[in-house]
Amino acid sequence: MGKIFLSKIRSRFLAGLTVVIPGALTIFIIVWLLKEINLIFNPFSVFLENYIHIYIPDAGLMLLLILILASGYLITNLAGRSIVNFYENVMLKIPLVNLFYKSTKQWVDIFSPGKSSFKKFVLVKYNDDKFIYGFLTSATGIKTGGKDEYAVVYIPTNHLYIGMNIIAKKEDVIDTGLKVEQGIQIVLSAGIAFPDSL
Repeated sequence: MGKIFLSKIRSRFLAGLTVVIPGALTIFIIVWLLKEINLIFNPFSVFLENYIHIYIPDAGLMLLLILILASGYLITNLAGRSIVNFYENVMLKIPLVNLFYKSTKQWVDIFSPGKSSFKKFVLVKYNDDKFIYGFLTSATGIKTGGKDEYAVVYIPTNHLYIGMNIIAKKEDVIDTGLKVEQGIQIVLSAGIAFPDSL
């Protein structure tokens, strides 16, 4: 009787963990990010307090929101786009900085509306009866006698941000019909979110 009771408590506890841990981690990461952003923009808060004699809690976050909105306004009009292009060209010409900036921008573009580097969430067939999932990024042609059509597929190997590119024959690439967002969820959940059937 006691063993059954303890077993039930254990199963309820484990079930509770599956709810509490993701929520707690999400809150922890958001709070940590907000604190770090406030620290970065702390000089702005100090300036307001010392020279204008105004104390605004979380002034750093407010400044960040203003910067994001201003950047969004710039990029969506013709005059602003030329300023943004100039800024990007400068960043891309600085050694070492250009590598970090380019890779960061490519990853941010994945989640940008209408600009995603990931075209589709696909399966790539290998060894006849095995598949590996990834994201279709582009198409290419390889001259092997004639010109065969190939697909470039990004295969995540460690969550989403570390992976490898493979070039596969187009007939070996299967469109899952799933949205890129669903594919990202599948990768981040280590395959747990994969649907029962495709």
